[in-house]
Amino acid sequence: MLRRIILASSNEDDIVLDPFCGCATTCVAADDLHRNWIGIDISEKAAQLVIERIADRQGLYRDIVHRSDIPERTDIGWIRRYNSPHNRKHLYGEQGGYCAGCEHHFEQRHLEVDHIISRKKGGTDHLDNLQLLCTSCNRKKGDRGMAYLNSRLQLAA
Repeated sequence: MLRRIILASSNEDDIVLDPFCGCATTCVAADDLHRNWIGIDISEKAAQLVIERIADRQGLYRDIVHRSDIPERTDIGWIRRYNSPHNRKHLYGEQGGYCAGCEHHFEQRHLEVDHIISRKKGGTDHLDNLQLLCTSCNRKKGDRGMAYLNSRLQLAA
């Protein structure tokens, strides 16, 4: 079925994008039909499957570029260090002095700048990815997402 979709919607040397490539079926079909392809997946196993399946089909002539780094955004301009005084002041005003986790009110000096999506999971230091947490919430959350902190806070309540 994917071969039919690719044939109907693209020409040779076009690019086929599969942003959730999983087991590489779309990438293999695109490669067989002489399309360039881009497969994206967060899973290392998915990347391994793409490389193995395409290498088996292409034999000695494989030309696969596998990136495991997280590309940097270039569309958001210059970014201050995440814990800069400017970011802290801005976030304090935006959050009204409340912790983004437990929602208790604190003085600015008692709140810590935290990433909503951690840097190791692809989050940036851009202001849209920052929040203020009290020390207790920041320690509970660690480098996990906000869903983890919210579940921990609900269990404690």
